[in-house]
Amino acid sequence: MKDLNNFLETAIYPLFDLSDQEKQMIQAEVSILHVKSDSSVIRESSTVERLFFLQKGIIRSFYVKDDREINTEFFFENDFFTALTSFLTGEKTNLNFHTLEESELIIIPKPLIDRLLKEQKWYQLMNEILTREFIKKCRRESSFLLHDSYERYLYFLEQFPHSESRIPLFHIASYLGMSPETLSRIRSKKIRQIDLSQANRI
Repeated sequence: MKDLNNFLETAIYPLFDLSDQEKQMIQAEVSILHVKSDSSVIRESSTVERLFFLQKGIIRSFYVKDDREINTEFFFENDFFTALTSFLTGEKTNLNFHTLEESELIIIPKPLIDRLLKEQKWYQLMNEILTREFIKKCRRESSFLLHDSYERYLYFLEQFPHSESRIPLFHIASYLGMSPETLSRIRSKKIRQIDLSQANRI
């Protein structure tokens, strides 16, 4: 299966090799999902028992407050994603995950993850996922604390190159904590060089 082989070669083999039994378990229980643009992948108030690997497309995560969507993160090709708190604790999530493009997802059920974690090496994968998410969240938090709105926009472009051609600007504005009108004014300014490295020193 070509799609599954791409997942293994991209996400697993750089970390460790698989036994024949592990390969059989993955082939039997991992599934591939093709999803249209603007489709729901995870809904709030659900208990999340699946880990996703994004082979193609873009996913956004967001909260809904007072009928307003507040974007919290974007996920691109070769990213793992899920509602981590729900996945780890079994509690219901307050997050939503939607596709921004036609997407292709590898779905890994939690019971399979739990069985694989009986082998110590699989903790390398979980550590990789948790580390990436922790760093992303810390850097976003530090950007909000250290940068003004213009600097946050430039930092966003640095973190997500070419994203403006794939993500609607009103979603970027929500992620950056500003109105679409403010983002439009910022984008009209002449780009100037600034030091964005502070947000990476966490």
